Formats: sequence, structure tokens, C-alpha cells
Amino acid sequence: MNAFTQFRSVGGVRLWAGLCRVVLAVACAIGTAGCARSGGGGGGVDGNANANDNAADDGAPANFVEVPAPLSGDNPTYPLQAAEVPEPGEGVTDTRLGTTQTRVVQTEGLRHEYSRHDPFNVDQSMIVLRYFSEGEWRVYRTQGVPYDQEANLVTTLDMEEPRWDPDDPDVIWGLRDFLVVTVNVRSGQTTTVKDFAQDATIGPILAANPDLYRVTMKDEGEPCKTKRFWALLLQGSNEDYRVRYILTWDRLNDAILGRYTIEADQADIDWVGMSVNGNWVLIGGSEANNGDLAGLVMADKELTQFHRLDYATAHADVGLDSDGNEVIVMQGIRTDYIDMIPLDLNTQPIPEGSDSYDNTGRTPLMRLFYASESPQGLNSGVHISCNVPGWCVVSTTTEPDLPEQNWLDRTITLVRLDADRPRVFYLAKVYGTTATGAFWEETHAAITNDGARVIWATNWNQNVGDERVWNVELDLPAGWMTTLTLNDQP
Repeated sequence: MNAFTQFRSVGGVRLWAGLCRVVLAVACAIGTAGCARSGGGGGGVDGNANANDNAADDGAPANFVEVPAPLSGDNPTYPLQAAEVPEPGEGVTDTRLGTTQTRVVQTEGLRHEYSRHDPFNVDQSMIVLRYFSEGEWRVYRTQGVPYDQEANLVTTLDMEEPRWDPDDPDVIWGLRDFLVVTVNVRSGQTTTVKDFAQDATIGPILAANPDLYRVTMKDEGEPCKTKRFWALLLQGSNEDYRVRYILTWDRLNDAILGRYTIEADQADIDWVGMSVNGNWVLIGGSEANNGDLAGLVMADKELTQFHRLDYATAHADVGLDSDGNEVIVMQGIRTDYIDMIPLDLNTQPIPEGSDSYDNTGRTPLMRLFYASESPQGLNSGVHISCNVPGWCVVSTTTEPDLPEQNWLDRTITLVRLDADRPRVFYLAKVYGTTATGAFWEETHAAITNDGARVIWATNWNQNVGDERVWNVELDLPAGWMTTLTLNDQP
């Protein structure tokens, strides 16, 4: 779902652009607390200003340019600079931000899946990419750039919603019909972990409803980080392919923990998944739904207790805050901010017609500022990636002929998930444009689970609407999380 369309009449669409490799050029040993910091920052920065002259002097290492006032719509802007399309393996440097975007995929139409998922395996020796015109998943080694050179191809995958194993770099998990499967991508061995058609609880439901044809998380959800707890939908072909049941499964004990029948007036569900540590089921329902599944909802694993976190579901990702608490970071349709929402029964939605966060438990992280009457109004849609504990990445997606006017337009930022002191840093500019309805042209920047890389899609503003995208990548300097954490006090 894209709340961009709630604020502007420019149709928020999902962009699959290319992977951009952005290598942060640091001027000192980032991993040490004694790294020199840049001079003071402030508003009204010239687009040609040097990054080191404008970074906030409150704990940011060299070449991390901090957004001075992320809860404001008015911050320094770094307009997109003209640059030729990079050849595979080549990069484009932005001296203002100290970053270089490197093209790591050469094939047009080949890109990572989505912002919420880390496309790299646990040791980053391989990457899974989707050739979307063929609906084909491909696994490549990352030992040379571009990744998709013929010598790097490991295998293709016959599965949906692929998610890498948290420990074994050779194993990837996925769904197929009513199966949960794993594939060892090196040996080719496929293992059926669970067949819900043979389950004593789910099997009779499938037999009684022959139009049911798959289990799914609707592409955006994930199991918990250990792959023990899963939340899945049963989808049928009847009633315009309506989802009909939610189920939760404990892989370790092979037990169905909960089953919930979805009524027709509850079936507008964008995604389901588990929280990072597996404590809660998350259901991305529409505000038009009735009953338990109205809006963004968390539920216990038995699917007997439901708690509404927000009145609607927008672009979001589950994660952990700086203290290790389970959260979801989401674009707030009613608030016009990106909010950090604790997964807690005390968390409350912001009521309609209110702009107060009092007693809601939520934390505003950055203002989106979809104010069309303002010269600082945002002209982009957003996506969120919270794979690394304590941090998330926010990327923007921009339609043709829309100018940059807000500090977040055509920009990728890094956000500290600290309720007491959230911080935001500029990372890179977006050389991609998304035509209305061209989902695969959306940027969808994804940060890796260890925070080492950010990868996104781009068409480099070429052939807009044809979805001829590829990937670029940004490599973050070693030790950046330690440095920022040590200097995290105001």
C-alpha cells in the first residue's frame, strides 16, 4: 500500500530500479571513537557545499552528513547532479556526501525483491535477484562485479518469497503451493520442511475448500529471524482470489498454534508476518476492514488476541529499536511522519483529527511533509528497510516531471531507531524515476542484516515506464554503527 496517494494526486507506485553500489569514502578510521568529526551543520545548505562543512558536530563520523532537523520539512538539500549512466562495475561519486554509487548488475530487468528483505546470504557471498519479466529467481556469487556475470550464476530457484537462512550461507527458504521448502543452492538439494496439505489441522480445511491454492505472506512478510515461527495466509481462487485464513506455525514443534477464519469484509490484507523475535503476528490490514483485522494489527501467536496499532497500513518494516525492543517503522498516513511503533499492548493509534502523540507510545522519526501548498512539500513516495537492529533506511521514489523541492526528494537516508534521540543521516541520491504503475521501477533500498551494504534499483532516469532497471549498491564503512553508538549522546 502506498500512502503517497493519500496526500498527492500523483499516484504512488512501487519502483524496482537498479542496484547501486555506494561506497562511503571515509577520511579516518571510522571504527574508532577518536575519529575526527566534521564541523557544525545547519539549515539552508548550498547544493554544491562540501559534506564535511555541513555535517552536524554531535557524534557523526566524518562523511556522515546528519539531517539537522528531521522532524521539520525544511532541511539542507543536495540536488541530484547530472551523471552519465555508469557501465557495469563503474561508479558515480557524489563528493558532497562522500559516496560512490557503483553499478553491480548489468542485466536490465534484473533486481532485488523489495526493501524489507536482505537479498544477500549471511556471509554476503551470494545474492538472490529476480528477473521479473520471466518471474525467475537467480542466485549469483558476489565475488566479482557485476554480480550477474555468467561465471557467477549459482542456480535458479523454483519457489516464492525466498528468504536466506540466518546461519547457513548455502540455504534459502521459500514457499511453494502449500509447502515450506529449503534449497541448498550449492548442492541443489531441495527439502520439504512442511507440507500443510498433510497437516492434521490444515489438511481438512484444504480438502473442504478445493479452490485454496497456496500459503503466502503476500511477498512483504517474513517469519521470525530464526525461522521458527511463521504467520501465513491461505489464499483461494474464488471471490477474486480472496485470502480466507490466517495460520501460525511453530516449526520447531511442528505445531499449528493458531487459525483464524477471514470474513469477506476483513480480507483486504496487504501482508502478514512475524515480529523479529517471534513474539507477535503482524497483519497489514486496510482501514476499511471490519472487526479484528482493521488497520495495522498485532496478534498473539494463538490468534486469539488482536490489538490495533494504527488505523491503516502503509509502507513499513518490522525491526528492533536501539534497546532491542520489537517495533514496526511505518509511514503514518494520519501523522505525515514516519513513526516508530512499539509492538506493545500499550501502544495506541493516533485518533482521527488529532496530531498528538501523547499516550500513544509512538515516536515520530522524520517528517514527510506532503503539503502541496508548500515549496518544501515532498514530491516522493517512501519505502522502509529495518534489517539491521537499531537502524533503518528510508528511500524515496519519484514520478516523472516532479521537481526536487523537499530535502527527502530523490534521497536515501539512514535513521537511528532511538525513542529518546532519533537521528537521521543523508546517504545517497536516487538516479531513478518511476512511472505510474511501474512497480519494478521503485527504488526499494534494502540495508543488509549486518548494516554493511545498502542496495537499490534504478533506471538512471532512462526509458521511464519500461521497467528496464538494474541494481546499484552502497558500502558503509566498517565500524560505523559502533562509532555512531559511542557518540550517541547529545
